[in-house]
Formats: sequence, structure tokens, C-alpha cells
Amino acid sequence: MKWVIVSDNHGEEVLRDIQTIHDDADLWVHLGDSEFDYHAPELKHYTKVAGNCDYGADFKDEQLIQYHDINAYMTHGHKLSVNRGLKQLAARAAEHQCSIAFYGHTHVRHVETVDGVVCINPGSISQSRSADPESYAVITFDETEKVITFLNERHEIMDKEVLVF
Repeated sequence: MKWVIVSDNHGEEVLRDIQTIHDDADLWVHLGDSEFDYHAPELKHYTKVAGNCDYGADFKDEQLIQYHDINAYMTHGHKLSVNRGLKQLAARAAEHQCSIAFYGHTHVRHVETVDGVVCINPGSISQSRSADPESYAVITFDETEKVITFLNERHEIMDKEVLVF
């Protein structure tokens, strides 16, 4: 099983490249600030939430993903103050019995387990706010392990980590 997670592309059409490269993905997640219309072709395959730069009644602030035996919570994160810590995010995910919480907003890739919830930010695919380049994430699941891979805008591997949840 393969999930592709992106955030904060801010209008750039890099999403099409990502879809072409990872056309075998089982699930597409967009964590907001696409700056596209909810029904834009670039977002067609994505489960998506509103970022602080997205507008329209169709966008939701949060979504739950139930895929096979995995429950994940997703939000942009600005309403949960993710710039100041991940406790609120983890608590909100736990309220929904989710073992993973996806968020964006900070433009910085990050993985951290908080109170038993694996919190994942793929970074921004167009405007990194750290020394790292722009990024997105791919999570692969098999019978023995779950691995997150961060890739840069050229789709080159930056980092890999085994997830435990």
C-alpha cells in the first residue's frame, strides 16, 4: 500500500508531476494551501482539507481517513497552533481514535510521536521554511513495516524512516 502526502504547494502545478511519478499510489492526501479551487483537476485524486490560503465552502478543516486497518486524522494545522507544538493535533487525532495525524502549515517536514500519535508534516512542495529543500512524503505499508520517505521537488529521496504505530 502506498500513500502520497503533500501540502502547501501554493498554486504551483507540481502536483501533476507527483501524480505522474507515483501513479501507483493507493491514496492521495493534500493538507491545504493548494490555492486551487476545490474541484480543480490538480486536486481530483486527493483527499483534501482547507489551509489558511484556501477558500470555498467545499473545503473542510479536517478529514478522517479510514483505509484498511489504519485510521488517520488530517488537517492543515493552523487552527491547532502547530507552530507552537503538536499536543493539540495529537489530542484531536486521539479523539477520533487515529494513530496518525497529518498536518501542514509550517512548511517544514517533520515526524514526531506525541502521546502515542505519529504526527507527520510532509513539508511544502513549493516554499520550504527550513534549510531543507521543498518536500513531500510517501508512506509505504507492507506486512512487516511502515516506511515514510521524504522526497524533494525533483523526486529524489531526502530521508527515510520506519514508522511505529
